[in-house]
Amino acid sequence: MKLLQNFTGLACLTIGLGLAIPQKSEAQSRGRKSPSRTQNLVERLAGLENYSTLVTAVTEAGLADALADIDRATIFAPTNAAFEKIPADSLSALLADKAALTNLLTYHVVPGKRISSYRLGSRSLTALNEGTLAVKTTRYRSFWWFSSAIKVNDSKVVKTNIRATNGIIHGIDTVLDPEFMAPKTILELAAGNEDLSTLASLVESAGLAKALDSHRLELTVFAPTNEAFEKLPAELLEAVQNDRELLRFVLKNHIVRGAVESTELETGTIRTVGRSDLDIVVGEDGVSVGPASVIAPDVLAANGIVHVIDEVLVPEIVETLVGVIDSRDDLATFKVALDAAGYTRFFDQKSRYWRWTFFAPNNDAFAAIPTDALAALLDDKRALRGVLLRHIAYGKITSADLSDGAVVRTIGGRLA
Repeated sequence: MKLLQNFTGLACLTIGLGLAIPQKSEAQSRGRKSPSRTQNLVERLAGLENYSTLVTAVTEAGLADALADIDRATIFAPTNAAFEKIPADSLSALLADKAALTNLLTYHVVPGKRISSYRLGSRSLTALNEGTLAVKTTRYRSFWWFSSAIKVNDSKVVKTNIRATNGIIHGIDTVLDPEFMAPKTILELAAGNEDLSTLASLVESAGLAKALDSHRLELTVFAPTNEAFEKLPAELLEAVQNDRELLRFVLKNHIVRGAVESTELETGTIRTVGRSDLDIVVGEDGVSVGPASVIAPDVLAANGIVHVIDEVLVPEIVETLVGVIDSRDDLATFKVALDAAGYTRFFDQKSRYWRWTFFAPNNDAFAAIPTDALAALLDDKRALRGVLLRHIAYGKITSADLSDGAVVRTIGGRLA
């Protein structure tokens, strides 16, 4: 009852206050249409004080009518402060050179597209003057919501989604240079850098080139130098180079989803596309990733970020034979057999003295065994060990050591 009385008092107070509020005019009650519904791109810019220099430039270039009548467009609009960064004499000369001014201004316009900030993402856009604009969006968590920082070439977007009847405007803090060289993709960066030529070659061999060249994906790559690959033990490097699945597994350990700049890295772990966690340490001397140091951070690519590192990030699991087998889906049954025989722990040890060669049957080979017979074998540890030992040899035997008619002595007997 008391609660009801409180609400009654509140209602009376509201009504009483309402009597003191001036009544809206008839025109106000109908509502005023938003400028976004009544003004074209040029009119919209003209109504914003912070873009008066741009409007003057558009008028001087004779582009006002064209932009007012364009069907759809996205404009990256430099603020007055952006134009103030240009020396006064250079700006005066630019305004007096209609051809150069037109080329400059049309580089800020993307025709045929009305792209809101939510859809900009990270990609390349073709400007009205047929130049290329490189857009990069970095999303980050701020308290309990997500925010975005957007860059166009080397300019920051400072105001988003100013809507007009025939397009949308995003304010930027620097006038864009039509001579700007759009960033290369991650693959192009690696292929064009002599110190990353080994990585580029291995990416091609692993079938990952398309992913690292795609503008649809945004990735961060910790890129080992040629010297980093040369530091690997010869047998491990050979194994990685000659086994495509293993190579893919190792390379994916260097790739992270999203464009992560060095300033965004924090001490802790980061998940790779290979589903492993990399240890990150951020200190006074820079950033380390696992055993590697970042020696060239934040190399901007059209589809992400490259951090050059001085060590190859080999997953610990790959450093043993069992680890190699565990990384291969097509050897899953062989791994089950090693587990059932009690051999996993022994062959999973790293040793300077013991070297082994596995002749590993793939899943299809095991599938050729009748189901009942395979189940019985896996249940009989002694028999299973006898079978497995015929597939394991002492020492490291490469494919180059094998020839027609060769006989290999395995632990369990000869293998022809």
